[in-house]
Amino acid sequence: MDSDVLIKLTKIGSKEIIASMLEIYIPKRVYEETVLESKGCPDAEKIQENIDAGNIHVSESSSQEKGEVESFRLFRLGGFELIASDDRKFLKFLEKCNIPYLTSSSLIVYLFYKKRLTGKDTIKYIDSLKAHISNDQYSTAISEVLRWER
Repeated sequence: MDSDVLIKLTKIGSKEIIASMLEIYIPKRVYEETVLESKGCPDAEKIQENIDAGNIHVSESSSQEKGEVESFRLFRLGGFELIASDDRKFLKFLEKCNIPYLTSSSLIVYLFYKKRLTGKDTIKYIDSLKAHISNDQYSTAISEVLRWER
């Protein structure tokens, strides 16, 4: 998971729920970006609490590369199903490399599809994300929930 998705999910209050349902790994650089460089921010404190509780795992490898680059390196080490990111440039790169990914909104829809979230909760989280994602992402996510609820 990269910094952008981690921060968005923290802001809307869904990170704890997602962390309780999925194993989340972040590279040390993402930890540095979201916690150390944001010390004192409520989001940083919540992320640190989840790390301390063992709900988010931090990989030890690090460099001064951006979090997306480190997320890619961590994925390449193996043992991971996908990368979570909202960075369009990075997502295009992942597509070229045939690496599976989910955006913040599609991650929430995925949990609904897997029956880990109710339709009502899924729509609540997607609505909370609306200010942080594109209109296309928002519309697609809502459409998917409505399609699967039938």
